Amino acid sequence: HPLHEERRLSARESELLFKINQGIPPDLQRRYDELIEKRDARTLTAAEYEELLRLTDQVELLDVKRIEYLLELARFRKQPLSLLMNELGIPPTTDA
Repeated sequence: HPLHEERRLSARESELLFKINQGIPPDLQRRYDELIEKRDARTLTAAEYEELLRLTDQVELLDVKRIEYLLELARFRKQPLSLLMNELGIPPTTDA
């Protein structure tokens, strides 16, 4: 008997973990960060401001989807969301 039995992931768990770990596409994150820097430096043009609004919506939607996947995985594993996030190394959000 092995001392440490490896936990086998179901197909659904694997799919949820993949979606949770995808994150924001690097090109979108790069452009978003660039526009935030310009906004903070007060050098944002009107067109860039509109782009920033669109990108903010996209980023927020991706964050919501990630939380939905985390909640589903927590329910699947029958464990509190905070415990799951801790196990996955995801810091609790401080945004309100």
